[in-house]
Amino acid sequence: MDNFTAIVLAAGKGERMKSSLPKVLHTLEDKPLLWHVLTQLKQVKQIQQILVVTGYQAAKVEAYVKENAGAQKSRKIEFCRQKKLLGTGDAVRCALSKVKYDNVLVLCGDAPLITADTLQSFLVFHQQQASFCSLISASMPADNDLGKIIRDPLGNVQAIREKVDLDTLVTHRRDSLKEVNSGIYAFDKDKLQQNLAKIQKNPKKDEYFLTDLIEIFYDQAANIAAYALKDSNEIYGINTKRDLINAAKIMRQRTIYSLIEQGVTIIDPDSTYIASGTQIGQNTVIFPFTFIEKNVIIGSSCSLGPFLHLREGTILEDNSQLGNFVEVVRSTIGKDVRAKHHAYIGDTTIAGSVNVGAGTIIANYDGKHKNKTVIEKGAFIGSNSVLIAPVRIGANAITGAGSVVTKNVPARTTVVGVPAKVFIKKRKKI
Repeated sequence: MDNFTAIVLAAGKGERMKSSLPKVLHTLEDKPLLWHVLTQLKQVKQIQQILVVTGYQAAKVEAYVKENAGAQKSRKIEFCRQKKLLGTGDAVRCALSKVKYDNVLVLCGDAPLITADTLQSFLVFHQQQASFCSLISASMPADNDLGKIIRDPLGNVQAIREKVDLDTLVTHRRDSLKEVNSGIYAFDKDKLQQNLAKIQKNPKKDEYFLTDLIEIFYDQAANIAAYALKDSNEIYGINTKRDLINAAKIMRQRTIYSLIEQGVTIIDPDSTYIASGTQIGQNTVIFPFTFIEKNVIIGSSCSLGPFLHLREGTILEDNSQLGNFVEVVRSTIGKDVRAKHHAYIGDTTIAGSVNVGAGTIIANYDGKHKNKTVIEKGAFIGSNSVLIAPVRIGANAITGAGSVVTKNVPARTTVVGVPAKVFIKKRKKI
């Protein structure tokens, strides 16, 4: 298996984003577009070198990568600066002098939905084809911004026409072109180097289009291979903030359907938000209008929602139930816990077999600090209780309805009132 250098094109400003932020630093699922691309690249075993071409606000893009996306010892990420933004052909030219391997993968930093599995399969395909160039294509409706694949009468890839140049084609042929170019290519390094200089500047955009290489190779009777994707969403590129919204929907759908395949029941995927990376055990049921943020771990056989909000740092163990209008953040909830109605649980550790009554509030913030609460096994928190953190509720203790708990409650003790005071000491263990 041959090794590859990956060139990631991340130099553009992104005029249509209507923002001073470099396009590749706009966020999707709380991470910049470029982060998603690099994360997938790092999982492809053939990739042994990663070069990122920067341009617009290069220092900002490079600083982000160094701090957040470049921590991989075996494959250090390097940078190449495109001093003038003269298009994708010029961007690849800027990077060639640093390429170490005989095979080159080129892809865009603003296409965050591509997967490591697809890239892995594509590179294997390229090696099997022994072509000058391979590209990833997909079938999409005619109305999109991607370049169109032009094939000759024998079905060979002949050229790529960018949207700006499609008016050179007759209308009926233009409308029939459904196969699009992804912007992802695999090249033989020597063939790439020999032919880049042959690209002419596009007069309409004043740029050098890497796509022109396809026609140059075709004129040399070179083998050009197209790897057709079944899922065109993988090559979805970001050009506008509306595109970001659409990409986020696609990513959420991926997450949800992956969880369903793993044995999670999601009653209505369209009304459920689950951040990517969420871990959920088998036989858990999620009802509509449940919102689960990043870095949440949920056990098996749980019941969640409807109208539930699990925020970052939540851990929920097996067979627990969280219901209507419950919000949880930075908390660990044990097995067989019930909090089924109207509760806020923040910075709390709840042991197993605890009941949290309707209207319970864990008052974790004192105006300066987020304080901790511990509720031990078998405790019963009465409806409308307020626990003023930091506080500990002992095993099998009870807080009466409407209690405001300001002090620790010993095990098997019942407290009531505002502020809560001991009502029954050392009741029998339940």
